[in-house]
Amino acid sequence: MANGVSKTVINIMLILAVDLGSTNFKAAVFDNSLTILGAGSCPLEYRFAAGGCVELDAGHAVEAFDEAARGAIASADIASEDIHCVTLTSQAQTFTVVDSRGQPKIPFISWQDTRAGETCRELADGDELADFGNHASFGQLLDVLQVCQLAHIRHKRPDLIEPDDSILHLSTFLARRLIGHSVIDRNLAAMSGLYSLIDNDWWPPALAVCGLATEQLASLVPIGAITGQIIEDGDCNLLPPGIPVVLAGNDQTSGAYGAALEEGLKVGQGGALLLTLGTALVAYACTAELAQPSGVLVRGPYPTGLYYRLATDSGGGAIVNWAKTVLQGCASDAEFSAHVEEAQPGCQGLIFDADLPGGRGAWRNLAFCHTSADMARAVIESLSRRMAELVDSMELDLERMRVLAAGGGSRSKAWVSILSQTMGCPIEITDADPLRGAARMGRESFGGT
Repeated sequence: MANGVSKTVINIMLILAVDLGSTNFKAAVFDNSLTILGAGSCPLEYRFAAGGCVELDAGHAVEAFDEAARGAIASADIASEDIHCVTLTSQAQTFTVVDSRGQPKIPFISWQDTRAGETCRELADGDELADFGNHASFGQLLDVLQVCQLAHIRHKRPDLIEPDDSILHLSTFLARRLIGHSVIDRNLAAMSGLYSLIDNDWWPPALAVCGLATEQLASLVPIGAITGQIIEDGDCNLLPPGIPVVLAGNDQTSGAYGAALEEGLKVGQGGALLLTLGTALVAYACTAELAQPSGVLVRGPYPTGLYYRLATDSGGGAIVNWAKTVLQGCASDAEFSAHVEEAQPGCQGLIFDADLPGGRGAWRNLAFCHTSADMARAVIESLSRRMAELVDSMELDLERMRVLAAGGGSRSKAWVSILSQTMGCPIEITDADPLRGAARMGRESFGGT
């Protein structure tokens, strides 16, 4: 044990959780009470090019993973040998193609990449994936999904993917460095568009449009399961051999699990609803049954054999940040919140509308009587209505559910209060940290509590 840590800590389970996020890779060391002992991070550098290209160099992803993990271990003032479990949560859809030697043939194609738009529209108009919404996490084909990206590659670069090549998700690629084989949890697999929630397996029609065989994809495991142990002769010497590795699904699910969203279901209640007031608005619920397919919902497996349903709106903190730049006296979060609290409900008839596809926002009924406080509150009232509409689309029984809020916007008492009034239910503030949720899955994979 490194100096500075008492001998009693040796008997405590230490978990290294890594969040493969879209902006940074973050890592933290937790003990079995889920207290953070140390943290590290590394920012990501993407390549943006014409046509919607967003790529991440595979070597850079490896370096970022190692830097974040080393930083967390050093910050916790422990040795890597003291870690009992490694667990990974990840952004969804991001993937690469590797050859038979495990070497990447292309950079990671980010979930933000939109080059497959035309291919996606052709697939949506055709019959090959007509039953897509019934099988996939998403109710409709999207150009960012792996199924569309891979079909696009097959059309534009037909010689790129060979029969001995493999398609590896970001977490699969990095986990394989540790455990020596390719695995993906069903939570992430379902978000690729290549997986069937009906069959609980890779979906043949999706593989067919991509020209792939099942053998070219990773083995499937339940979310939160131990997928293997770190091997001695692997590509990563960051951690000693023998440490179990757990895959913890997408970061939204890990965050929800960190907030113990499923607890209400265990006592016969309706579970809980998590509202994330971040750059985007996200409503996420844990349920006992898989939701029926819907064009507005994302759905899939949740730990312990449960399911989730999710709805999202690209409005959110991004609009607030813009409003702070154009409204007088609202430059900081504190100033903006103070203005929101100053204005009266209804904003004297002022209404804010956001045209998100067009990247525009406007205030309606603006009159000489209105102040910047009215304009600030009108933004929050608009975002609260948008969140309430998301929740309505999820067909939940809110009377039987706890409603929780997380994300940067949850630190604004004014926003949470307005949202509570709009939805007609009390809202509790929580910490929905994906790292904590991933660590919780790691702890419980060993039967801990």
